Amino acid sequence: MKARTGCFECVLDDVLGGARLETDSPELRDRVRAAVLDYLNGRFELDREPSEFITGVHRILKQILNREMPFKALRDKCNAIGVSLSKRVEAETAGLPDAERFRTRLRWAIAGNELDFRTVGAGYDMTEADIHARLSDSVAKPLAVDRVDEIRALCGASKNLLYIPDNVGELAFDRLLVKELRSRGPRVTVPLRGGPITSDAVVADGDTCGITAESDRVIVAGPDTLGISWREMSRDLREAIAAADVVLGKGQANYYVLSEHKDEIPGRVVSLLRTKCDYVSEEFGLKGKVSVAAVLK
Repeated sequence: MKARTGCFECVLDDVLGGARLETDSPELRDRVRAAVLDYLNGRFELDREPSEFITGVHRILKQILNREMPFKALRDKCNAIGVSLSKRVEAETAGLPDAERFRTRLRWAIAGNELDFRTVGAGYDMTEADIHARLSDSVAKPLAVDRVDEIRALCGASKNLLYIPDNVGELAFDRLLVKELRSRGPRVTVPLRGGPITSDAVVADGDTCGITAESDRVIVAGPDTLGISWREMSRDLREAIAAADVVLGKGQANYYVLSEHKDEIPGRVVSLLRTKCDYVSEEFGLKGKVSVAAVLK
């Protein structure tokens, strides 16, 4: 999906919100605002994915603040809560019949997409119990796009599956779904970002959340990009996409890229996400923030 005119304001709000979280200095915030506006005014075009611009402005934020990993406390909090809750979900779903267990664990992987502190604010001072209740409510509601049975069949027939995660926190629920997928036969490769950007999961988060141990292979997706980048992806990721018979992407940033480049991907393409804006929901003929399990190709 390419950027829309309204994405400009959203990208700006996102990074300025990040600056407010990371520094109390008005001078630094003003420097971020000026540099970001200069970048967007010079580069924002409607022929690129929105995630490219979010990557660019958050790189500016890191540079001005001289901070390699912004939001570290929020990232750590999301991971700790995700690990704790995913273990609870794993125990609760272990005895379910096959199809129901797959659906439930997939639903939790989508619900975990709400742990994105960039848009929800996981400094949201919610307790673990509050977050469990919120995500449980999300799991209980019907999917707005429900291709789960088809996805289960595709994954069951797969030999080489590429599972592209999104954020910290939800990565623990991804671990549970990857475990479920591997039990059905495919070899599962997981690409994680080589550098931190906002809430995106990096290689070290894979160890923290346990997805490294559950995967056949973990690779570096590329540098510090929001979601995978078609332009900056690593050679390993490019080769993994070419070899996969199913590419499954989590989250809105990965949806941008996979939906835009699906015809260049040899295998089937699946997207699991909680939409964060009407632009993406409208791609599925919907409005508002909705939960989606879609087959894009």
